Formats: sequence, C-alpha cells, structure tokens
Amino acid sequence: MLAQTAPEQSPGSDLSSDMLEREAVANKPKHWVRLVTACNSHCIFCLDSDTPRDLYLDEEEVKAELRRGRDELGAEKVILSGGEASLHPKYFDFIRYAHELGYDRVQTVTNGWRYADKTFFDGAMAAGLGEITFSLHGHDADLHDRLTRHPGSFDRLIKGLVRAMRHPARPIVNVDVVINKQNVGVLDKILELCISLGVTEYDLLHVIPQADAFNFRDELFYDPREHLPTLHKVFRLNRHPRFVIWTNRFPVSFLEGLEDLIQDPHKMLDEINGRRTMVRGYLDTGRPFDCRDPNRCKHCFIEPMCTTIDRVMADTTAERWEIWDVGAEGWRGEELPFGAETLGLEVDRLEDLATADLPGDASLFVRSAEASPLSSLAPVLDRGVTLVARTAAQLDAWLTGDDAPSVAVDIALNRETAAWMLDNRDALAACARPLRVHQPSFETMAEAAASDVEDPRAFFERLDLPLSVSGLPICLTPKARWVDDRKRLPRSIFEAETGRLGIRSLARYHVSTRYRAKSLRCADCAVSDRCEGIPINMIRSQGLKLATPLSADSAEGAAAVKTLTERWPLAPLRLSNGRPAEGPPPSLPGFATPTEAPVDPLAIAARTRDLQREERRRRFHKQATAPNGDG
Repeated sequence: MLAQTAPEQSPGSDLSSDMLEREAVANKPKHWVRLVTACNSHCIFCLDSDTPRDLYLDEEEVKAELRRGRDELGAEKVILSGGEASLHPKYFDFIRYAHELGYDRVQTVTNGWRYADKTFFDGAMAAGLGEITFSLHGHDADLHDRLTRHPGSFDRLIKGLVRAMRHPARPIVNVDVVINKQNVGVLDKILELCISLGVTEYDLLHVIPQADAFNFRDELFYDPREHLPTLHKVFRLNRHPRFVIWTNRFPVSFLEGLEDLIQDPHKMLDEINGRRTMVRGYLDTGRPFDCRDPNRCKHCFIEPMCTTIDRVMADTTAERWEIWDVGAEGWRGEELPFGAETLGLEVDRLEDLATADLPGDASLFVRSAEASPLSSLAPVLDRGVTLVARTAAQLDAWLTGDDAPSVAVDIALNRETAAWMLDNRDALAACARPLRVHQPSFETMAEAAASDVEDPRAFFERLDLPLSVSGLPICLTPKARWVDDRKRLPRSIFEAETGRLGIRSLARYHVSTRYRAKSLRCADCAVSDRCEGIPINMIRSQGLKLATPLSADSAEGAAAVKTLTERWPLAPLRLSNGRPAEGPPPSLPGFATPTEAPVDPLAIAARTRDLQREERRRRFHKQATAPNGDG
C-alpha cells in the first residue's frame, strides 16, 4: 500500500520550498507543559520511569507554567503532556485557561485510553482541544499492548482515534510511533493501518537511551542500517502531497537522500528546556546528568549538544577563548574574560572604531556593514585588527588597495565572496595580508540555502589556492590549508542577571555554530575520529552527498591524517566515547558562582505528596487506636 501512495520524486526535484515551509512550521513557538507523571500505560520504552511517579501537578503550578510559555518564551502553541495528561482532574480547565492566555492551539499527546469514552472526548472538544497526537506502536493489539504493557490499550486507542477523525469539531489528528526493535520490521503495516483510518500526519520517534528505554535496551535497541529499506519506504511517504512525515530524534546519518526529514535543529531547545533543572545543576555545581554514560550517549541524538556544553564549560574554566564577542552592543568597560585577548565587535562603519570606547590593549575582530576604506582604521591599527569580509565590495576595498598589510581579513564564505575569489584569483594569490576563508554556520536552513556555496569541495578544487580555511570538514577543502575554527565566545551566551552560562542561549549557540553531522559513509574515512562533520543546515540544504570519505592510501587522505593528527594527537573526546564530566565553570567577572544545584520541581512535589500521605496515615492510625469516644 505504501509503495502505491508514496511515489519517488525524481533526483532533480527541488524540495527547498517544501523544506522551508516545514522549517517555518517546526519553528512556530511552542511550549510543552507537563500536567502529571501518572500514566495508565506502562510502556516498555517509557522515558519518564525514573521521575517521581503518580504526581498530579498543582493547579497553580501548571497555570504558572502555562503563563511562562506565553510571557517568557512567546509560545503560540502549547502541548499538554504527562505521563498521560488526560488523567489530571483539571485537564479541561487547563485547555480553557491556555486559550484565555492567548495560545492559538492546544495540543495533547495521549495513549488514547480516555478518548474512547464519548463523554470525555466531547468535554475535551468543548474545552477547545485543537490537536491530538495518538501514540500507536503496533499494527495489532498483540504488538501494541505488549509494548505498552496495558491490555486493551490498542482497541481503546483505535476507538478514540476513529472518534477524533469523525468529530464535527475537526481537530488535527496525527499519530506518533516509537520505533524500536519490536516494531521496526512492521512500521509500514502500522502506517497502512492508520492510512486506512484517514490519518495523514505522522511523528516517527527513534528510541533513545533514557529510563526504561535503556533498562530494556536489549529488547528495544536496533541497528537502523539493518532496516533502512523499511524505514526509507515509510519515510518516502512524505513525498506524497497528501501525507506529512516528521522524524523525531532520528540519527541524521541515516537520512541520506531524505534530508528534508532531518528534524529541525531547534528541537534541541525543546529538549534542553525539558531538562533545564538537570542542565542548570551541571552548569552551576558540576553535578553530572543522571543519564551520562557512554553506553547511553552513543545512542542519543542530543549527544552533540551535550558535547558542546562540555567543551564550552572546559574552555571557559581553562581560559582558552580567543575572542570575547560583544557584537553590536559594544564594550561595557569590563575586562576581557576567560583568556580572550581580542574583542569582537559589530559596527556600521570602520570609522566608528576611532571614537569607540575600547579596552586598553586588546586586538580587534571586526564585522562591519560597510566597505569602508582601510585608511579609516589608522587610529586602531597598532592594536592588531582582523576584519570579516562578507561582501564583494568589502573584498574590493580591503584586498586590492595599497593600504598597510597589517590588517588580517577573514573571508566569510558565501556565494558573493566565492564568486569574487574566483574572479580575482590572481590578486588573492598575490595578497600579502593574512587571510582566512571561513564557512559560517547558520541557525536556520533558510539562511544556509540563501548563502552557502553549492558544493564547497568543487569550489576549492577550482580555486586551487593554499588559503587557510575553517568551518568545514577537511574533505570539503581540497588544495586549501585546513585550520581549526577561531575560539570565539559570544557575550550573549551568558545570562545578564546571573553572569552564568544560559541554558537556552547555550542550545542556540550549539544550533547556530557547533551542530554538525556525518553520513554513514563517513565511518570509512581515514580521519573520521577527528572530524566533526558538516554544518547541519548545509546538510539540510545540500544533502549528505557532500560528504567525501578520504582514504589513507590517497595523497589527499594521507595529508588530512597528518594535518588532523598534528592538531589532535589524541582524538577529541565526546560524551559518546567517555569524556569525563566538567566542574562548574566560573561566572562572568563580578558575579558569584553558585554553591547549590536547583532542586527538581518534581522532586519537591513528590516530597510534598509523600509528607501529606504520611500525615494522613498518622492521623488514621491515631484515630484507629484511640479509646472509644476519643476519635
């Protein structure tokens, strides 16, 4: 059935507009709000089994979190989750309250049990529930009920799903599936069942090593390479105009040829928000994540972000940063922290530097909107200046004039600067200034698609100059001299109120500068253990086909091995290969370093519940043992 409804697109088809539309949908501000940890299923892959169980969060606490989503995060959509959110006695009230706050859609993720009851379903619709995601994990009762460990759950879910599809309120209905060893072989049959019921949107989740999913890993974990035909058969359903497929936590490397299905990198912000207490504890006191274990991390899709967090903490503690980047906000008179000796600035014109308040002897790393003449740098030349050239006009002004050669230039690689370099290759080769070509990494695919050079490997082959190049894997920089990225620390990554590394800003920093990935083919590359991969949004825009594994037997491969081994005599450690946890990094100068980790609100709620239970037991015991008439 899937083969008939999901025709292949031709290799030359342009998916970029569809991908940009998907990116816009995925980036609609949304907020996840947990109502309970209670659940009437006991899924073998439950990710919450290690949290305090059977909690029903206080009404005011939930409402406060709903308000935070609007006030602090600007969320337009809210997802009510659990456990099983529908078990909360105030469930309908929370739906109504979310609409009162201005959320334009209220969604829930559910096992479907309560939605089989018409009275409950009608109540949810009347309250304003607008989207329902049913969690279906098998094509029949035997498989689904075995995975949920809840007899009868399949039949009730199907009943609730059919009710939703037929309801006159027309809620958005979709299905999510946790893909694991027990159902990956019949994934196509699960979707065929849903298609027969009219479902057109699916969220396919890769099992990850958390809680019970890790405890039962032998029954759940699988090698996607062994099931790529079935997985890709289902994923290609997204090519059909009637259907929408989302992948969730699925490894990028397994989606070559289907890069439009790579999960939007901003999902990292949702992941870190859901773990914010744990992340805050690590940043402030060095208390490692509960899940930190190489055997887990190698299976976890947020491992790249956790590795970025570790590296930022380590470089901050060891004061290994090169550039303290204050952007357009300007220097505030503070010392350059964490080892930085260069101030990064964004100015309208280079002339503005002559009157800017600058730190005593710091060198400058300058981004400018204009192609000002280098002569305007005269008042600051003695500091040492690096300019970032982002346009052809800037390259004309800074690389073809007769100004002093002491100014270094970083050329931001984009389509405009690439065309200039090819047209002015001789001038570039003769230039006496220190030069570096850097591939920027972008936060969105839209930016990458608009800016990135198509096929950078082909570009550097054609340029054929031994320029220093950073920001790309070494396989995409032939005939150039690969160098490491500059160590640039944005001031915006720190919280203004506390001087501590910020949680969401760290996640955004990872997405916009450090999130890279590889093809499955990269496992055969001679430098795979020392290569971070290709920027994620370049992959989403141009595809994993860019990856070019190098053989140690080739001249290019041997040179790459030499270059990267000199840079890293030992392969860089990641969480997935045993990187030790970091201690808490220092705060910005003038701010104290916390001495205590925050307490998980769920743990507080659990203690309150347990104390209340103990008090009720104590009172009952006192009454039961009191003399007649005294109770």
